Amino acid sequence: MNELIARLIDRLRYSPTIEMDADCMHANDAGELLPPCRANRPLKLEDVEFVERQLGFPLPGAVRRICLEVADGGFGPNWGINRLKHPANLPFRPWWDVEMSVESWHQLFQDPNEMGNRLAGFPKHFIRYCEVGCNIAICVDCTSSEGLLFMDDPMANEVTPMNQTVEQWLTDWLDRAPWPETMYS
Repeated sequence: MNELIARLIDRLRYSPTIEMDADCMHANDAGELLPPCRANRPLKLEDVEFVERQLGFPLPGAVRRICLEVADGGFGPNWGINRLKHPANLPFRPWWDVEMSVESWHQLFQDPNEMGNRLAGFPKHFIRYCEVGCNIAICVDCTSSEGLLFMDDPMANEVTPMNQTVEQWLTDWLDRAPWPETMYS
């Protein structure tokens, strides 16, 4: 895990930090290239513990260490890892209109009016960790200490095990061909 943390910190030194930034370079209305998204600052231990109390269960060690030592989301594969702690100045809803966090997704999952029976087949304790697109997400099974991953595809009404831990998944992401460091210069 120490090697992964060091590699993530090194990766976040150059841009883009979110995979989709590399695929979909952002431009303003004048067509000028915008800088890539930057990762959020790491959390303090008391913030992680606060979110764990909100969730009602502890986070796997890899998720905790990444939030504390690397960044509170805003980097990673696909559309990036969700931040753990919801920004204090943003409402929790409507979910399609605000930046969501692990904390806000968990609150949404607790609302039977929003979710109905959709969570059948999910682990007892999980977090929505990374957005893939089209409301598909990579989730972490928090009942496993190593943080096993599964894919949630609400359109297909499927929960599919990925047979990877958070650590393996992020290592695979780092091992892919490097992004050009000069893309945004």
